[in-house]
Amino acid sequence: MRYILRQMPEAVVAMASLARAVRSGGRWRAAGMGVALVLAAGFLAARGGVAGAQPVAEDCERAAWPLAADRALLSAPDPRRVTPGDTLVLPLDGALRLGLVPQVGANLPVPPRRGDGGTFAGVMDLKVPPPERVWQVTVSANAWIDVVVDGRPLTPIAFTGVHACPGLRKSLRFGIPSGDVRLQVSGVEGAWLDLVITPAD
Repeated sequence: MRYILRQMPEAVVAMASLARAVRSGGRWRAAGMGVALVLAAGFLAARGGVAGAQPVAEDCERAAWPLAADRALLSAPDPRRVTPGDTLVLPLDGALRLGLVPQVGANLPVPPRRGDGGTFAGVMDLKVPPPERVWQVTVSANAWIDVVVDGRPLTPIAFTGVHACPGLRKSLRFGIPSGDVRLQVSGVEGAWLDLVITPAD
């Protein structure tokens, strides 16, 4: 209470006025005091809250490898729109916006590892040029990413994620052989996902 009074002169005025209105026989009415506290809280909210309750800081720089270039691609307007089943040739020039379908009933090459009936999924085909190299897949939101070769998902060689970086959630690296592969996305809460696929080496 003392902290609120120190922080908010307006709250002091409001509470004092209300006190005079509800004071009776030298005693505070509990209801009046409660309303006063609500008013004080409202003043604090209007001023941005109690000191120390700062907005969550962006953590874009906390990833295990630099993601500034990927974030710039994800932030660019008008990403290329892709629908499940489309075939793309690597390397790509910019970000993709993959349209997704309800995960239940989706025709996926491997069983999804995450998600349920309320999530979305999709798959696209990639033609990867030689030689075999490490490719980086960075996505804008929570998603489970599988790179499928000959019907089997590859194990990522590295992973990093950030929780408070607008427009970017995580990045994975895969050693992908040349040829035809499939990129499967599952466990997504929305009906689309932005992603970039770039060489990591």
